[in-house]
This record gives sequence, C-alpha cells and structure tokens, in this order.
Amino acid sequence: MDHQEQNYYYQPQNLQNAGAAFATVSMILGLGCMFSFLTVYLPLVFGSLSIIFAILSKGYGKKLLISAKIGLCTAIGCIGLIIVIMGTFITLFLSSSRSDMIRLGQQMDQQLEDQFGISPDEILGQSYEDIMEDFADSLGKPVSPY
Repeated sequence: MDHQEQNYYYQPQNLQNAGAAFATVSMILGLGCMFSFLTVYLPLVFGSLSIIFAILSKGYGKKLLISAKIGLCTAIGCIGLIIVIMGTFITLFLSSSRSDMIRLGQQMDQQLEDQFGISPDEILGQSYEDIMEDFADSLGKPVSPY
C-alpha cells in the first residue's frame, strides 16, 4: 500500500464527560460561594452561577457529576443561609424600639468620629443619630416617655 493511497480520516475524540468542564466550574463557584460567605453579595453571584453551571453540565438525560453536585449543594446551602441571616438582621432591626435605633445611630456617630477625627455632620451633612431618628419616625415608632 502506497503512502498516498492510505485513507486518513478524523477519528472523533472520546466524549464520555462532555459536561465535566461545566461541573468543575460549578464546583469552584460553589466553593467560592462558601469561602466568600461574609461578603453577602459575592456568594449570591457565585451561588447563582454555580447552580446554572451545574444544570448546564447535566446535558440531556445524564446524571449530575459529583463535582456538579458539590457545587450545587454548597451554592444552595450558602444562599439559603445568607437569606436566613439577612432576614434575621432585618427582623431584629425593624422590631427594635425607637430608643435602641437612636442609640445605634449615636454609636455609629461616635465610631466615625473616632475613626476619621471628623464629626459625621461634616462628612455626611447629617448625623447617623438624626438619620435613625427620621427612620424611626417613618416607621411610626412611638417616642418613649423616658
């Protein structure tokens, strides 16, 4: 057989795990969601992207790879935990009394003044105490007689 007469044709590559790249990206983003948990916003971005990539890695009628399952579980867990924590903080803040809200504003004013050496009135044009008092008024918190 002559060298020119040989049939050279392309043999397809083995595509056993076509979604492996998406599954790996899902796992990396899921772990990124877990490690950036205290930043609040990054885990929401990382987690939602991780869920999307885990779903994309599945393809049609196939099972999820282990790395996609890890990314999916960590993303759902972190997003759920962030929602619970944010809901708890919002509930605690909105259920606090008017005097607690004003006291929080005073503490924030003091912290800004200690940190920057300038009163918050000079920085913001209004103190946090006044901001919190206006916020308490808008929520209809009663003025305490003390």
